[in-house]
Amino acid sequence: MKHYPANRKNTPNLFHNTKQDSFAPEILADSLEVMESYSLQKIVLLQCSLEKLNVADHANEIIEICQQIKKEKKLLAQIIVRKKLETGKN
Repeated sequence: MKHYPANRKNTPNLFHNTKQDSFAPEILADSLEVMESYSLQKIVLLQCSLEKLNVADHANEIIEICQQIKKEKKLLAQIIVRKKLETGKN
């Protein structure tokens, strides 16, 4: 995972999402279980990378990682809802 320095002038905005309410995961998976597992692993990796940063030197990076964690948790909640709907139909 690449971290951008907080004092960098042209830090790319990695978190611009036009449709925030849409269910559009970034991976193509054959099952919701795979998508759920991927999201959980990504959240854990982001949290681990967050632990290595300090606020004094990496404030912008911390903000971006937190936003990405929030996005992944929202996606994970959508996956769980879909999973419950699918199992309820069977």
